[in-house]
Amino acid sequence: MKFNFNASPNLRQAQSTKRIMLELMIGLLVVFAFSLVYYNNAWGMDYAMQAVKLMVVSLVVALVTESAWAFFTKKENKFDLTYLKNYLSGSFGWITAIILTLMCKIDITPYALGVSTFFAIFFAKLLFGGFGNNIFNPAAVGRAIVFATFMGATTDVVTSATPTTMIASEFNWLVIKPEMITEMMEKLGGFKDLFIGWYPGAIGETSALIILLVGVVLAIRKVIDWRVPTIYLGSIFVLTAAIALMRGVGSYNGLPGFIWYPLLHVLTGGVVFGAIFMLTDPVTSPTSAQGRCIFALGAAIITVLIRVKANLPEGCLYSILMMNMLTPMIEKALEGKQLVLRKKASIIFGVVAVVGLGATLLAGSVVEAKEPAPQVFVSTKDADVDKFKAEVTEQFVNSDGSTTYRVKAQGYASIQKPDVYNEFEIIVKDKKIVSLTPTKVNDTEYVGDRILAEDFTKQFKDADLTKDVQVEVNDVVTGATFSTKSAVRLVKEVQNVMGN
Repeated sequence: MKFNFNASPNLRQAQSTKRIMLELMIGLLVVFAFSLVYYNNAWGMDYAMQAVKLMVVSLVVALVTESAWAFFTKKENKFDLTYLKNYLSGSFGWITAIILTLMCKIDITPYALGVSTFFAIFFAKLLFGGFGNNIFNPAAVGRAIVFATFMGATTDVVTSATPTTMIASEFNWLVIKPEMITEMMEKLGGFKDLFIGWYPGAIGETSALIILLVGVVLAIRKVIDWRVPTIYLGSIFVLTAAIALMRGVGSYNGLPGFIWYPLLHVLTGGVVFGAIFMLTDPVTSPTSAQGRCIFALGAAIITVLIRVKANLPEGCLYSILMMNMLTPMIEKALEGKQLVLRKKASIIFGVVAVVGLGATLLAGSVVEAKEPAPQVFVSTKDADVDKFKAEVTEQFVNSDGSTTYRVKAQGYASIQKPDVYNEFEIIVKDKKIVSLTPTKVNDTEYVGDRILAEDFTKQFKDADLTKDVQVEVNDVVTGATFSTKSAVRLVKEVQNVMGN
């Protein structure tokens, strides 16, 4: 009997998985390089080296964790350098480490990032069977652990609040009156800085320009599906534009509210980074093009809802994790021949869009628009200021005749831990303050730590220490008031030392 065999018309993919992950890594490193340039130029070499240190720690933890897993799960007791090299080259743990590092603020401690990296690799990836089998995006899980466990784990590296935390805490994600819009945008530095990324934030999430350029290249190279970031970013724009129209958000620099307000949502936080590097993860998102479109739309809706209604400054991360959970359901709904299911997928997409728009408008309708806060001042004559302990720990005369005082004082964090102090460096010349610089602030993130902001510390410049010194509280919030009094107590202690 004679058998004849004919080759099937198989579809061949020009790029291998390793090639795709290599190009993705290069794109991520381009984003990281921009962050190094920013921190070196804006804050100094120590900040750039802090970013490098964090990246190294995360990479080492990821590789050590995967190496240990490879050893304990080796097949046929075979374990050598060749086996380890082949395992690591096909596991791509370093990609998770790079993405996680870029999602964290530069003031996170190496210890906190290392622990989060271990959880991301071990619990969110390896326990599910390794690369290709994980349900959740490992880097997103690691960042969620940082949010839940290590919010207070920061180094002495001091940076101001990120745009999303400032918008959420000070402006409640909704400003309508022109004077409030102008105030908010001045604090953010305008759209130019937001687009370029010339501001402190998560290490790799600030520059929308660089990330989008990398995204275009990756899309052309077919490393990522261009539909996912397009639908995600476009949906966020449309949903927030609808909120702006419904609530009557005013114009800014000639741009109507339904233009500048959604642009603000798109350009802040991890939205653009998440769109390019997180949502496009082929392992934790649907396999079909229709499914990925629904996936991106759902993530956009959840992102906006979390931002305007939840007690979180940023919604991108949790929207990704939530949609990761829904991926199997989307896959199940779109099983079968793709050509037949196009109509069904279109119906599902339309229903999700309508429901999402309705939910977003409902949430937007009950958001309390931020009103100008009443002015509240704290002075060195206030009796409450004396309730805080303070001490000049060091003082010395500079070459220009000025005197530097290093001072510490209790703050909001001292309510529960009396031995925890806020520390500042105050330079005085001719009995006037030249500068007041925070060196270590332990007060509540997003609330008490607003005394780190330049718009607060600059109030002390040129203050006459022979007289009462008075400054405005950043916000009428208990934590912010306590922290402001802490800063004023520092100044009063310098006055005491000077004999004024």
